[in-house]
Amino acid sequence: MNFEELRELVLDWADDKDLLYPKNSEKQFMKFIEEVFEFKTEMDKNLDGQVTIDSKVKQAFFRGEIGLDDLLQKQKMDMGLEMGDIFVTLIILCKQLGINPIDCLNMAYKKISKRKGKTIDGVFVKEEDL
Repeated sequence: MNFEELRELVLDWADDKDLLYPKNSEKQFMKFIEEVFEFKTEMDKNLDGQVTIDSKVKQAFFRGEIGLDDLLQKQKMDMGLEMGDIFVTLIILCKQLGINPIDCLNMAYKKISKRKGKTIDGVFVKEEDL
């Protein structure tokens, strides 16, 4: 599925759950922040080389049924799931605020596409800020 199809499915789900009222945008924003922190937790585990697994997966590993690559793949999947939750909360928040996320991304890309600068310690610094 493409982004627009998934967006519509998310909005249908949110509508079924009665979430799309603009008055709920403050609460939805806080849900977005919560999901960002959940993603950060998963990302930190991944970057620190921690492999967090549930007991069934751990047992399968110790029985030799799955390998380390499988464990690392699960970690990436967990990170992907958390990133997906961020997208869901943003799609709902955009709808509540009457903002089209694709238009937002398009505007942001147009803004950054012509920027000059350089990356310092992994962070892009705009030319005017150097």
